[in-house]
Amino acid sequence: MLCRYGFTLACAVTVLALSQNAAADPRHCKPTLIENFENELDSTVWRTVEGDGCDIGLCGWGNSEVQHYAHQAVRVVDGVLSMTVAEKDGRITSGKLVSEGLFSQQYGRFEARINLPNGRGLWPAFWMMPQSERPWPLAGEIDIMEWTGNEPNRLIGAAHFGPLPPNNVHYSETLRLPAPWNEGWHEFAVEWAPGRIHWEVDGRTHSTMTPDNILPHPWVFDHFPFYLILNLAVGGTLGGEVYIQDLPATMLVDWIKVYPLTCDPENG
Repeated sequence: MLCRYGFTLACAVTVLALSQNAAADPRHCKPTLIENFENELDSTVWRTVEGDGCDIGLCGWGNSEVQHYAHQAVRVVDGVLSMTVAEKDGRITSGKLVSEGLFSQQYGRFEARINLPNGRGLWPAFWMMPQSERPWPLAGEIDIMEWTGNEPNRLIGAAHFGPLPPNNVHYSETLRLPAPWNEGWHEFAVEWAPGRIHWEVDGRTHSTMTPDNILPHPWVFDHFPFYLILNLAVGGTLGGEVYIQDLPATMLVDWIKVYPLTCDPENG
C-alpha cells in the first residue's frame, strides 16, 4: 500500500476525464483465476490475515494503521464478498485477504469489481506483492487501487521499488473526479507486461509506468510472480484521521479475475 515511508518519485497527476485508450479485452481469454464469491471463501486461493502486525514485527502494518484484522470481518453472502470495519470497546476490527503461497502470477491482467465503503479515515486497497524472500521493496509492489474516505474524489494507482527504507521510493498517479469514487461499483485493473504496468478504471486507462519513468532506479518488476491482496485499512499514513461515528462501514467485492499475458493484444 502507498506511502510506507520514503519519498515520491513521480506523484499526483490529476485528471478530470479518463483516457479513451482501448484496453485488452479479456472476454475471449481463459482466466487463470476467477473468483465470483458464489459460495464460501476458497481456502485454496485465499488466506485471511489476523492481527495488528506486531507478531511479525510490523505494528500498525508499517503505516501506523489502527485496525486489528479479524476473521469475522470477512464474509461471503449472496455472491458478494464483504469486508466490514467495526469498533467495539475501543478496538477497531477489519478484514484482509492474501493469496500468498496459494496463487501468484507473473504478468497478465488483474482486475476486480468493487463498491468502496463510506467512512472517513478508511483506506481500502487492491494490490500485489512479489512471491519472493527479498525484503520490501527490493522486488517491488504494485498497487492496483487505493482510495481514502477523507479524500473520496481521489483514486490512486502506484508502484513501490528502490532501496531499503528509508531510501525507498514510489511512483504514483492520482485520478480525481467530481463525484466520490464510493458512489457505486467500479472495475479496477492493471495490465502488467515486461517493462510496463498499465492502470485502468472501468475499462479506461489512467496511467502507465515504464522503466523510463523511474530512472535512475532499476526496473524490478520482471523477476517474480506477484500474489493478490485485498484489505480495508483504517487510519495510518494515507488513511488519516478516523471518525468512529462513521463505523461500521463495509466494502463489497463482486468478483476478482486474473488473465494471462496472452490476453494483451500487444503481446498476444
